[in-house]
Amino acid sequence: MQSYRDRIDIIVSILDIANGNEVRQTEILNKANISYNRFKECLFLLYRYGLIELGHTQPESQRTYRTTAKGTHLLGICNKMRAICKITPYESLPGNNKLSLFVNT
Repeated sequence: MQSYRDRIDIIVSILDIANGNEVRQTEILNKANISYNRFKECLFLLYRYGLIELGHTQPESQRTYRTTAKGTHLLGICNKMRAICKITPYESLPGNNKLSLFVNT
């Protein structure tokens, strides 16, 4: 079963891979398991909103990417949201009755 990842999931993956590291494009493509076109689309948004910064490695002078402080902050928020969703799924909330959403009592 293949799961669909939306743009937010891919952006979070890219930020996580580049968090605290100077990573090359090929490393991001491989670890995030995304196409080059999808990467370019997400990179535009990440760079536009100051979530990722570009650099160059020496002596090869290849482009590298690193998550900015703003990107790290966003990554932390996303990780907290994921943790909340895993801890308190809707079905396990106290007093939950799925039918009460649809039946007027």
